[in-house]
Amino acid sequence: MLIDFNTVIAQIINFLILFILLWRFLYKPILQTIKKRQAMIDERWENAEVAQEKAQREATLYRQQQKELQQQQEAIMIQAHQEVEQERQKLLIQARCEVEQMETKWKDALAQEKNNFLLALRQQVLGETNRIVRLALRDLANADLEEQIVTIFCQRLQQTDKLQWQEIAQSLSNYNQPIVISSSFEMPFTSRQKVRETLNLVLQNAGFMPPKDGVSNENLFKFTTLPALICGVQVNLAGYEIAWNLDDYLQILEERLSATFK
Repeated sequence: MLIDFNTVIAQIINFLILFILLWRFLYKPILQTIKKRQAMIDERWENAEVAQEKAQREATLYRQQQKELQQQQEAIMIQAHQEVEQERQKLLIQARCEVEQMETKWKDALAQEKNNFLLALRQQVLGETNRIVRLALRDLANADLEEQIVTIFCQRLQQTDKLQWQEIAQSLSNYNQPIVISSSFEMPFTSRQKVRETLNLVLQNAGFMPPKDGVSNENLFKFTTLPALICGVQVNLAGYEIAWNLDDYLQILEERLSATFK
């Protein structure tokens, strides 16, 4: 087979021209486009990595902030619980104090009411007893009863402590007033004489001597009637008082009533 070199050369030239044209107008623009797109992709990839890193940092920061917020919430809750507990304890103490104060006031009011009741009862008992005794004495009083009262009173004088009589005798030595003997009834002469003799005896045993410049022995005693006494007799000697009457027994009754109420 014969080769036409002219044709071969022409085809080579055409191929070269075609290659140059393809390179110039097709392959080179494609390569440039590919490079641009690659650069764009690289840029986007870098931007994506930057954005991812930023997102990771923000996520880390968010988690840290969320953790701090949770810790703050827990601290606030703990503080709130503590404050609530403190306020509860404060209110409990305040309520307990108020209850104790109310209880104290109630007890004081109850004690005052009881005392008022006992006082009113005592006055009523004394008054009623006094009234009843006086009514009974009005019906039953006689010389024998009055003489018995005087006898018991003289026994009370003789049974009084000797030291007390010595104190009375010492006080009477500087006392220029008569010795006052009061009774709930008009005392007859014989009873008065019995009281005088008993007083003279106990005073002399205590060492009493009437002052020379004072009242005479005849006027040393003064007898009076005292209706307030309940079936009794009392004697006043220089500020001292010795008595026997039913009020002593009424006081015992009052004490027993008070103990019963308690």
